[in-house]
Amino acid sequence: MELLAQAHTIDWIALRPRDLRRFAELINVMLEHRNFRYEQRSFEGRQYDARRDGDPVPLEAPLDRYVHEYFCNKELIETLVTELNLARYDDILAAREDRGQYWERFPADHPQRKVLSEINLFYAYRNLLLTTYHSGEGFHVPQVYTKLTETQKRLRRHLPAPSPQLKALLKKLDTDLSDVKLLSPDWSALIGHNGHLNVHLMMREMGWWQGQPLLLAYKDRIANKPFLSLFSDICPTLTLGENVSTGVWHELASLTPFIGDSHQAFRFEDGRAVYWNDAGSLALKQWESRQRTFPLRDIYDRRLLADNRIELTYQDYRRRWGMADSDWFVCLHVRDAQTRNDTDGVGESIRNASLASYLDAVRHITGCGGWVIRMGGGKVPPFPQMEHVVDYARSDDAFPEMDIHLMRRARMFIGTTSGFAYVASSFGIPTAMVNALSSIGLLWSRDTRFALKPVHRADGRMLSLSEWTSERYRWAYPTHESVARAELVVSESSSDEILETVREVLEISDPLRKGPAPGVDGSWERHVQVPGFFGSSRPSRYFLEKYASDLLRGE
Repeated sequence: MELLAQAHTIDWIALRPRDLRRFAELINVMLEHRNFRYEQRSFEGRQYDARRDGDPVPLEAPLDRYVHEYFCNKELIETLVTELNLARYDDILAAREDRGQYWERFPADHPQRKVLSEINLFYAYRNLLLTTYHSGEGFHVPQVYTKLTETQKRLRRHLPAPSPQLKALLKKLDTDLSDVKLLSPDWSALIGHNGHLNVHLMMREMGWWQGQPLLLAYKDRIANKPFLSLFSDICPTLTLGENVSTGVWHELASLTPFIGDSHQAFRFEDGRAVYWNDAGSLALKQWESRQRTFPLRDIYDRRLLADNRIELTYQDYRRRWGMADSDWFVCLHVRDAQTRNDTDGVGESIRNASLASYLDAVRHITGCGGWVIRMGGGKVPPFPQMEHVVDYARSDDAFPEMDIHLMRRARMFIGTTSGFAYVASSFGIPTAMVNALSSIGLLWSRDTRFALKPVHRADGRMLSLSEWTSERYRWAYPTHESVARAELVVSESSSDEILETVREVLEISDPLRKGPAPGVDGSWERHVQVPGFFGSSRPSRYFLEKYASDLLRGE
């Protein structure tokens, strides 16, 4: 951490190639949120020892104990305890002393000691944003992020002057370093995060934040390059090894503590801080209420007019698959364990679903004359042989440009709370979101209808919408482990819930429909405790009616 905290002082342009590669690994560690590798190994070792000795302490301890158990800098621990108003556990520190704990510290005579300590504090808060969410303590995020932004505000007073090469790049972009909002590769590495970026830029367009966004990307860690390329008109992307020098790229990355823009949280001008998705879902709702169009869809369509090669390939695919010119289709994506290398019953596999419960909906679509194109990674389990179903995900036909084009041409999409769903929402494609489970706001557009994964307490009582979105329960959903700690049971959407949600969205997406789309009474929203939690979407009529006595129950 002492070395990483000084990364902004390195003359990246002057480094010899061999040295640059070594220092670049340091930046990679930081961007991958692995700053505290020594602390992580030490913490996990102590947790292993505790379990071995019959004291089953969960890996992610409650925040106040976690700070004392995890970090290896006493000054940092003291600052975190004070700023976050945490309980003091001197006994934990004493026990670590007894075990021979090595305590890290910055040299007292270092000329930039205060700045180094602030950078260390910034990274500690960034670490806590992730750990509190994944351990089921997301309610700490507002406080942690408030302190992070206060730390960053102090650091900005020490923002280094850019190198001549970086200054030249910024001049081409018609901006100054002090105006840059640096977006890390987190925003580009997952396709769902690309969808978040889309809304983040909508927020800027509506005046929710100011500055020049600048996205850093690794060329081998871009979820879908054709989709990400749509942002080039509204957010410059600097891809390492492609359109920017290695030195300038790493110089910018080293400035993350000074100008980095978080993907985890958002702070309003009035000082309120929330998890980023909570702000994003509210922003999307405001955007659509103003009758704004979908920026990425408009960009995509303009590009298609200029270059229709992907459309010609798509038309060739249709003919080979046996589609007539007038045939319509639906894209389907089911979140599964194989694609993500998940272990069922562990971690984020809580959001996965089985394919069998979707088959009635598939039969309904094909019975209505439509086709179903199954999307996903090549490792997905085989789709049962069915008429008018294309298992595109497992075929040799799949490639990134076609993934996006199929979504743009689909009549509707059937998805869930997975990243691929944000391609549909970014294009404004009518969507049936089923098996949905999320602790945080959902960026779903107005033509989306959803069916949540039912969540029950240990006594068998189903959570109401009010409870589902409450601070008490909503942070329990990220993993199987956090659900178990909250003593909740999560089940999958049933076949009838999926079928009827699909029926409703087919009605919404019917090109021959006359009059407004079928509505859903808005009274359900008063039971949602987080404003705008579901974006502009609505629960499906069937799902809402089936569980009305539970979902709309007064507390």
